[in-house]
Amino acid sequence: MRIAVCDDEKLFAQSLQKRLEALGRSDLLISLYLSGSELVRDITAGRRFDAVFLDIEMPGLDGLEAARKLRALGGGLSVLFLTSHTELAMEGYEVDALRFLPKDCSDKKLTEALAAIEREMGAKRSIVLRQKGEELVIDPERIIIAEADNNNVHFRLTGGETISARMKLTEALETLSEASQSFVRIHRCIIVNLGHVKKYTARDLLLDSGETVPISRGCAAEFKERMFGFVRLRAR
Repeated sequence: MRIAVCDDEKLFAQSLQKRLEALGRSDLLISLYLSGSELVRDITAGRRFDAVFLDIEMPGLDGLEAARKLRALGGGLSVLFLTSHTELAMEGYEVDALRFLPKDCSDKKLTEALAAIEREMGAKRSIVLRQKGEELVIDPERIIIAEADNNNVHFRLTGGETISARMKLTEALETLSEASQSFVRIHRCIIVNLGHVKKYTARDLLLDSGETVPISRGCAAEFKERMFGFVRLRAR
């Protein structure tokens, strides 16, 4: 589970990190941010989190505005607001917050919050694709590439499986982006998962499935920016 803690009070942020690590599961990874703008910048660049504990009251970009910007990016991030002023709770729910937590909340409340994040992760990580009348639940990280073919999109998965769904590529990109920030359009009829890219040039890229696919000129700049951010943030 990947969590961001964003609070301009460094000592509080570090204390919350230690509490979450003590209460959470073994694969819990926590990153600290001292400003909303820094958090939004990294997520915009492609860094992925399952949830963020976000202080509502911060100088500059406050927590509410940061949450609005994160919601605009999509990706299904769970937002849990932190504040010393309970009267701000209703504003937090306006941006679909998962939880509202006082800064002096108990370990029990933090444990409940972590459990709620896990439940949301289970619901959001999967996508549902309809093929020949059947609804198939798929982990988006298994999807290597999605390719449009007339009114269908073919999703090629790890293991050699292909699922064909009747939909437009724009609809496919929206569905994939809500579940994961790893997907980017590289051609008018192709979406790739950045996690499956082995190498690339200005004209094409090689996927870990062994397939080479073209990059259109119109998509090249966004792909390079997203790929650079993906690799940089993975290396942290």
